[in-house]
Amino acid sequence: MIYKKFILLSSFFLFAHTLQKQQSLASYSVANQEIAGIYVLTSCENSRFKIKIEKKTGEYSFLIFDRNKIISKGKVGKHTEDDTLYLNFGKIGGIYDTDTIQIQNYGNAMNEYVHFTQCGEKYLTFIKSE
Repeated sequence: MIYKKFILLSSFFLFAHTLQKQQSLASYSVANQEIAGIYVLTSCENSRFKIKIEKKTGEYSFLIFDRNKIISKGKVGKHTEDDTLYLNFGKIGGIYDTDTIQIQNYGNAMNEYVHFTQCGEKYLTFIKSE
């Protein structure tokens, strides 16, 4: 009887340890994805807008282009939550997923804002080009 409890308890701890290890590996892979590159918004005015992310000395910086003109620049804010990688480009927030950045372009009546006034879409998807 004691032997059965020992085996059952040991199996439970082994399962819990394995599950915890898998979760920490998933978090690690999401948090450490390489995000540097040029991301293009192809759905709005012939790829008018681009986000360039560069990595220098372990920190990420960004430039947002309207054609060839820089309209915003700064440091990229980066954090993970529930296996989702969130990026901040100044006042613009986005979600990173496999070489794409999705940004909510405008808010609602309670929270009014517009990031890219030339684009009418609610959600904008920037796709990595390099």
